[in-house]
Amino acid sequence: MTIFRTARGTLEIHEIRSIAEMSAAEEIQSLVWGIDIIPTPKEMLIAVQHEGGFLAGAFNAENRMVSLVFSFPTQDPTAHHSQLLATLAEWRGLGIGARLKWFQRDWCLERGILQVRWTVDPLRAANAWLNIHNLGATASTYLSDFYGAMTGIDAGSPTDRLLIVWDLNHPRTISRIKGALSDSGYPGVKAVNDVKDGQPVCPRLGVEDMRILLRVPHDFIQLAKTDPVTAQDWRLQTRQLFMHYFTRGYTITGFTRVPGPAYLLETGNPQHED
Repeated sequence: MTIFRTARGTLEIHEIRSIAEMSAAEEIQSLVWGIDIIPTPKEMLIAVQHEGGFLAGAFNAENRMVSLVFSFPTQDPTAHHSQLLATLAEWRGLGIGARLKWFQRDWCLERGILQVRWTVDPLRAANAWLNIHNLGATASTYLSDFYGAMTGIDAGSPTDRLLIVWDLNHPRTISRIKGALSDSGYPGVKAVNDVKDGQPVCPRLGVEDMRILLRVPHDFIQLAKTDPVTAQDWRLQTRQLFMHYFTRGYTITGFTRVPGPAYLLETGNPQHED
């Protein structure tokens, strides 16, 4: 159990056990991803937890679940796949997701689990900030339209995903335990695409530096709602760039918001930790 304070009040993180909390885990999925999605039902959550899965929530003073994390075993006994990380809209931006992931790390290490993997939309800058910058995870696999057509907040766009790899004892991860590193951007590193008036332009597949930047939109979810054509342009351009550089041995090792959201990709033997 972990107790910590936020600007909205004190929260407690603990493993989910009761039937009532399992039902709350169903509800929070619909609240976060939309009523059109089919949540992972409590019967499945209970069964997976019984067989070695991890399920934890963050609860406010009224014992309401405001955030949830769920992972399950893989064919590798030293790895878990993290399927869900959800936080209610009014509780976002308070570091709760990161707290849940560190709680997950401690739980996994106690059981000999050394790596956690999960998939994320590469165009969601907020997720990249958490996964890459705050947690120190990496990615070098691009999954094109991984889930096929979806409803809810994923409706109308190909469900492309990055496979995030979080090595729990890697120096990059350990360096973040006491807090994320500062973000000063990556001066002098060339970008393989540009942004003009919010639109992606000038993809450059010929850049082969040891370190490169790949720019993404500020708020892809909102963009997909208001300008689906531009959102699709972003999807197709960045898909081409990610796949091009991943097949050439590049790995995502960093993420910056300065001067705008962009991934850092490195090739060779990546050692970058900030």
